[in-house]
Amino acid sequence: MIRIFEGPRNSGKTFLARKYASKANLSIFKFDFVGWFNRLSLPDDNEITHSFALGKELMLLQLNRDGLLPDFILDRGILTVLTWGILSGRITEEEAKDQVEMIANQGLLNDCEIFYVIGKNPDVGNREKDNWDFRDGDDREAKIMENLRGIITNQPYNVPIKYVTNNFDEKSVEALINMD
Repeated sequence: MIRIFEGPRNSGKTFLARKYASKANLSIFKFDFVGWFNRLSLPDDNEITHSFALGKELMLLQLNRDGLLPDFILDRGILTVLTWGILSGRITEEEAKDQVEMIANQGLLNDCEIFYVIGKNPDVGNREKDNWDFRDGDDREAKIMENLRGIITNQPYNVPIKYVTNNFDEKSVEALINMD
């Protein structure tokens, strides 16, 4: 099973995913998209970049569906890829909807569980995280992700999504751990 941590930028996904991985004794995987994006000089607003990101997701999901992977945690997954495809102008909202339905119809989400992290990092200092820092505070990411989430949680897909409120404290970590 893949446990996928999703949510908007600066919601604390990586922090909570690491805590969960440690407690559950699971490996965690975070694809170095920013590094490869820069090394390959990928254009931000191009379908080529979307196909690159989508390819990684399809491979992981298919390997998982086919039973070739151990249980692990994925820091950001398909909802992120599709959301950022829309935000960056790589694909349209209709294309994203079609792609998430195609992925679900292929059974690629059958053995997945999504932890949807909601929260705002109180440390709003100069993070200089990556190429997309200019999108910090852009509420479109959460809205798009929520629309895509709605597709896969309803009939006929019923992908389990657990909402995690991250207040950036130990109580948030405890609540996450106790969800199982």
